[in-house]
Amino acid sequence: MTARRRNTTAYGYGTYGSVAYAPAYDGGAVRIPRREEELQRRPRPKQREQVARRVLTRTQVQVRESGQVAPFAVVGFLAVAMFAAMLLLSYVQYTVLNGQMAELSNEVSTLQSENATLSAQYEKVFDMETIQQAVGDTMARPSSDQVVYLDLSEEDTVVIFRDEEENGLVGALHAAGQTLGEIIEYFR
Repeated sequence: MTARRRNTTAYGYGTYGSVAYAPAYDGGAVRIPRREEELQRRPRPKQREQVARRVLTRTQVQVRESGQVAPFAVVGFLAVAMFAAMLLLSYVQYTVLNGQMAELSNEVSTLQSENATLSAQYEKVFDMETIQQAVGDTMARPSSDQVVYLDLSEEDTVVIFRDEEENGLVGALHAAGQTLGEIIEYFR
């Protein structure tokens, strides 16, 4: 068995290799008894200690009182909630309108194909030779006094007549009602 080498300096510090220890430190957290002390020591009977029972109490916690809610914050939250609801409703309307547009596109393509079929049937029915045979010699071309030509080169104008103009408070209320109706109609 190899013996460990302990150096003791002039100051009383023991060293083990390059690590210095305090004089009372023997290398462990609990002092290891020497062999002679172990042999002389006799176990003593343990006495039972009276443990004092502690009464459990609740700790008192200081609670900060709640402050008042600012009216501006309430109005702000309501405005944000209203705009979020309006945005959600507009997305719902957008989705519904996209679905209706797809249905109408399908219906337009169906109607166009049906129009082509009916136009071909119409041309078959109105064959000029068949009509000439059915009518006989009584069918004649129109004369020049029976033909009327329309000149559409001038600009189109439209005049709307109203019974009376609404002025003042009645006119303003009527305009506000129309605007509100248009807004409601937009969100339908």
